[in-house]
Amino acid sequence: MELPFRRVAVIGVGLLGGSLGMALRERDAKVHVRGVGRSRERLELARRRGAVDDFALEGSAALADRDLVVLATPIEQILAALGNLGPLGPGAVVTDLGSTKRAICARARETLPPGIGFVGGHPFAGKEVTGVEHADADLFAGAPWVLCAEPGRAVERMSALVESVGARVVRLSHEEHDRAAAWISHLPQLLSTALANVAQGADVPQATLLALAGSGFRDMVRLSGSAYGVWKGILQTNGDNIGDALAAFGTELDAVTRALSGTGLEQRFDSARRLYEASRTK
Repeated sequence: MELPFRRVAVIGVGLLGGSLGMALRERDAKVHVRGVGRSRERLELARRRGAVDDFALEGSAALADRDLVVLATPIEQILAALGNLGPLGPGAVVTDLGSTKRAICARARETLPPGIGFVGGHPFAGKEVTGVEHADADLFAGAPWVLCAEPGRAVERMSALVESVGARVVRLSHEEHDRAAAWISHLPQLLSTALANVAQGADVPQATLLALAGSGFRDMVRLSGSAYGVWKGILQTNGDNIGDALAAFGTELDAVTRALSGTGLEQRFDSARRLYEASRTK
């Protein structure tokens, strides 16, 4: 399958950036993927793992010959990079893999020169671990990949690339994306973190808890293995929507607490089960 881009730069060759590089190189032998980052050691690992063809350290003129630049770093680094990409070739497209979109899309409008297309992107795929050592060429298979951009050639080319790695294109505005992500991605992360912390504070020895814990508990706390460095910028740039989701969850917890000595739990279990069953058909 021939990809819509021939010369790709991935800034931040970690889990997502590395997985994308692997996927592109597997699907089109003619595409050239260049990794860009701060650590020569990590970039060497990315090359050994097959995520990139070559690499360059940040601060070099590594992007001038690229027709696609992918920003795959944490949110705050994406925001900083958008104002400091250096020379880009005419007609180049810039995209990102960040988990929030409003701040990034606004920064792109402010900083990118005319003639450079920008498509905000977020693949809803990943793991609770980070680093190119965990990258997987099939990471995006079947996953929704949100694209935020006005209609045009840039988003058409990005849609073709997304489909080439097996993901499903979902077109949303940046406001719609951030609102939805707060409920189905950012809230679950915070709840998993909270559950892990609550369990550590239980008046039962931790060794006993862990000896008894089964797959249900492990599934619930899996996201708590995520590093704060990955989430810091996400929480800072979507705090209003996340706050609404947390408030709604607090209201639900209060209702469940009252129902323990009254009625209403069966209805809540039934309602929750219907959502779970609907999610399994997607």
